[in-house]
Amino acid sequence: MHPAGILHPVIAMAALTALVWLTMLITRARHMKAHGVVPNDMPTRVLADEKFGAAQAPNNNLMNLFELPVLFYVAAGIIFQLRTFDLIYFALAWAFVALRCVHSTIHLTYNDVLHRGLAYLVSGSILWLIWLRLAYQVIIGQ
Repeated sequence: MHPAGILHPVIAMAALTALVWLTMLITRARHMKAHGVVPNDMPTRVLADEKFGAAQAPNNNLMNLFELPVLFYVAAGIIFQLRTFDLIYFALAWAFVALRCVHSTIHLTYNDVLHRGLAYLVSGSILWLIWLRLAYQVIIGQ
């Protein structure tokens, strides 16, 4: 497989992040307009959580997309550099991205914590499998 194949799920993750970011901006703007909230009403995250309530979910999801997915981006960069991209990484990377999409969809819609948590747990486990395989390839050799 071509090494650049690992970049396709990376681009998909970036697209998901952009979509959540836009959702957050629109949701916040609507909430601020509807409730007369001004930026100076929320100089801290705690105050923003109070002012936005459930409308804070897109912001919380956006923050999630800068936690574990950062390790995905790093792993993808290493896989690309080492030219180790193969069918196993293809399946793991796309499974990770798909589950992050599921996680975000749940978070931004009906927000069932158990459903969201399951998507988070499985996607995180897949990410650690990527890292274990990558570590093995780097330390032991391909």
